[in-house]
Parts: sequence; C-alpha cells; structure tokens
Amino acid sequence: MIRHSHHNHSASIRMTFILWLLTFVSISFGAHEVSARNAQLVADLSENSVSIESDFHGTELLLFGAIDGMQGDDIIIVVRGPDVKIAQRRKSKVAGIWINVETNIWTKTPSFYQILATRDLAKIADEDTLQTLGVGAHNLALQIAPEKDPIETGLPMPTVNGMVGELTANMSKIGLWGAKVDTITLKEGALFRSVIDLPSNVLSGLYDVRIIHMRDGMVLSEDNASITINKGGLSATIYNMAHQYSFFYGLFAVIFAIAAGWLAAALFRKK
Repeated sequence: MIRHSHHNHSASIRMTFILWLLTFVSISFGAHEVSARNAQLVADLSENSVSIESDFHGTELLLFGAIDGMQGDDIIIVVRGPDVKIAQRRKSKVAGIWINVETNIWTKTPSFYQILATRDLAKIADEDTLQTLGVGAHNLALQIAPEKDPIETGLPMPTVNGMVGELTANMSKIGLWGAKVDTITLKEGALFRSVIDLPSNVLSGLYDVRIIHMRDGMVLSEDNASITINKGGLSATIYNMAHQYSFFYGLFAVIFAIAAGWLAAALFRKK
C-alpha cells in the first residue's frame, strides 16, 4: 500500500509537469531545426518509490514528459525489474504420455519486463534496430542451462530461441512480462504520458525505466528513470531478518515450531 496525501501528490504531479513543459518551451525556442544530434527528451514519474505491505494489490504510476519532436514521432518505454533465476521444465513424450523430463534454469532474467509504445514495435523500427537497443524478449541476451548434465538425461542442450517463447508466455500469464501498444499518448509530437502498471506480485528492488524517442526507425534521444520498490510493515521485518540474520531466523523458526507443537499437544491432552 502506498501512503501519501492525495492533495500533495496531485500538486507534486502538476508542478513537475509544469517544469517539464517549461523545459520543452525553452527547447523549442532555442532550436529551429531538429536532428538526431540535437533532439531533446525529458521525462519523470509521479512516484519514484513504492512500498509493498501485506495489503498491496498493485499500483499504477504515471510517466510523463516532453520531446523536441514532430508529428509522427514514436516513444518506447521499457521497464525492467531486478534479475532473478527462473526454472522452466521441458516436456517429452514417454510411453505415449507427455511428462516433465528436465528442469532448465534461466539466469539474469528480468523479474519484471514491460514495454509500452505509441504503436506496434514492428512499425516503429526493424528487428536489427530493436536488437541493437535490446528491446523485446528475444533481444535480452538471456541465458539458459539444464539443471542436470545432458549426458545424464540424454536430452539435447536447451536453446534460448527454442524456449524463450514459452518463458514469455508463462511470465505474461502472471502479469510480469508484456508489451502494450497504443498505450502512450503523444500530443503534437511534444508532450507524452503513459501509465506503468505494477501488479501485486512484483518483487522488491530497483526497476530501470528507459524512454526512447524514435523517428523513421532511428533513435533520436533517450532518457532514464528508476523506481524503487521496498517491502514495508511486518512482511519487511520478516524478510530482512530472514536475509540479514539467517542463522538466528532459522533458530527462531525451529524454536517456534517446537513451541507450537508442544502447545497443540498440551491443548489436546486437556480435552
């Protein structure tokens, strides 16, 4: 749950937006020609910090800004969460039945990956440009390795291209990955806004936000922002204790389990 004053929050958004608008006006009057070398982009978020508590059900953050652009320009926003390891099982037909025969581990995989764009990515830039930018699940330089040696299992080595489709589908089902087109409002090639949707199952950590200004398939400018997501309340205390004082947390868990068992047994004896 995010705690803040609604009035102060709205005022902060309006003030920040006015500052960016003034920046845009100064850019417009200071340069009569737009090129890839002098293009400007400024952006900001309505919130840079999110607190996750026990009743957190997700939230939306407003991203807005201004570009030194023209009608027909495009904006791509990429939000990437902290990297994690993800297990993915591979199925095979055994005696006519499909079963899980192998577990593969994705490494350095974003726990959250959301792309927002003014239109379909294929219409904004070609695949080579998107690959150079590292935009899209196929362009993340992902790595995958089997949990067991392929010599033991007799199965071929898994490949990123062969399994990234299933990874993308699985992460999309739980709301952590996705691409949303036509989700950025761009007015007169100048002011833009969009909403970043953070679901309830996001992990704590630092989230990188890239804002890319495109025209005719070329990058004109880029800006960056960040979102810090922290656990709050009792869940944060338990989480921090488990990670910072793992020995004492484990000892406490054992003592608590013994005490709970003893108390339950005592209650049953009384009955």
